[in-house]
Amino acid sequence: MKNESKIKIDVWSEPDIAGVVWHDIIEIPADSTDEEIESAAKEVAHQHFEWGYDIVK
Repeated sequence: MKNESKIKIDVWSEPDIAGVVWHDIIEIPADSTDEEIESAAKEVAHQHFEWGYDIVK
């Protein structure tokens, strides 16, 4: 297994929008594209919010 270089990304909430402040540090491969970084950050952010839906008739 190759020792892959990693970078740390601080994923955080905007308190004016989310109403809460949180920070998660994630590690991703150093050669990640902007799209991969954004995707990883969104995945982490979505773990902080409960959501659901209702069917309206």
